[in-house]
Amino acid sequence: MLKLFLMKRAFKIIAHLDLDCFFVSVERIFHPELKDKPVIVSGKPEGRGVVSSASYEARAYGVKNGMALKQAKKLCPEAVVLPLQMELYAYFSEQVFNLLKEFSPLVEEASVDEAYLDLSGCEKLFGSPKKTAQLIQKTIKEKLALPCSIGIGSNKLVAKVASKLAKPEGILEVPAGKEEEFLAEFPIDILPGIGGKTKDRLQLLGAKKVKHLLSLGSKILQEHFGKFGLEIYKRAQGLGETELVVEQVPPKSLGKEITFDRDIFDPKEKEEWLYLLILKLGIKLREHNLYAQRLTLKFRSPDFTTWSRSIRLPTPSNQDKVLLAYAQKVLERENPSQPLRLLGVSGGDLVPIRQLDLFEQEKTAKQEQLLKALDQLRKIYGISSIYPAELKELISQLKKGGAR
Repeated sequence: MLKLFLMKRAFKIIAHLDLDCFFVSVERIFHPELKDKPVIVSGKPEGRGVVSSASYEARAYGVKNGMALKQAKKLCPEAVVLPLQMELYAYFSEQVFNLLKEFSPLVEEASVDEAYLDLSGCEKLFGSPKKTAQLIQKTIKEKLALPCSIGIGSNKLVAKVASKLAKPEGILEVPAGKEEEFLAEFPIDILPGIGGKTKDRLQLLGAKKVKHLLSLGSKILQEHFGKFGLEIYKRAQGLGETELVVEQVPPKSLGKEITFDRDIFDPKEKEEWLYLLILKLGIKLREHNLYAQRLTLKFRSPDFTTWSRSIRLPTPSNQDKVLLAYAQKVLERENPSQPLRLLGVSGGDLVPIRQLDLFEQEKTAKQEQLLKALDQLRKIYGISSIYPAELKELISQLKKGGAR
């Protein structure tokens, strides 16, 4: 019995979760009338943009992510095209990851819409891996109204391939020890890392299916692709990483900058743009629970001359008003008649905590609680929904499509 137990624990249980048509799915939460209709999300819906996300209805016409929007519209003229709202998607992404951590302490955020979970040893809490995946899927759908697909395998590679095959809203589990058999009959580009050029070269060697890669052998693959050839052979066997990257190194600095559509001359307008950048920087700092000890302003003139100026804060801060006061001091030192093509601001020497007396701690905690509440609303509805009165004119200009 002991031997059997050890055999069961000789492999890990890795799940790969992929949010189906993530950007489109988020948009449909706010636009339920778009359900079952072809939808495209693009960064520049009125310009020379590309497809960032496409619904399955649009994909049925041949629309793909990364395709030029002009081409996508030709393939699917009736598609509804929506502008990209990254702050909104980031908010929902964060909520998904928070839910996943309720099922496993080991969660790797692979991208805004993908995650790996180590489910090893979770059977006692949630049942079999497939039952756990079903529960995760149900929880995300009920709490966030987002569809997802989940692949389960003994490593990250197999789990990722399985989730791709499970789409849409499916679950696919590959039993441990069956990885090579599972992959064998699929086209070679099912394996991550085999793109167009690599695929063409492999097909010239006679490899159309994954099993053909194994027939070629590691020696031939290495002769043609070097070290990557050995990696291809390894992947064809269904071997992959089992360790998840769950520790995130705190950023050393956070910043925001903007390149203007026109040169900015007016000192008052420069101050307004600076305030907006400070507002966005404050949101980022509070999101990471960090405080800036140094502020740096970046400038660029119309002839592309670029320079920066810094100031050290006496007390680390992530408060908008405090950051703005010091940023304005830096701006005031610059030539007021100097036109600007770019303006940026960054917080540096970041720290996770700061030392304050008891009274100041209580006062600052209340301020941060209020600001974080506003931050959450801005993530959902956009920064143009809640802003200081001083930015009314600038926000109005942005809404009309002015310089940005």
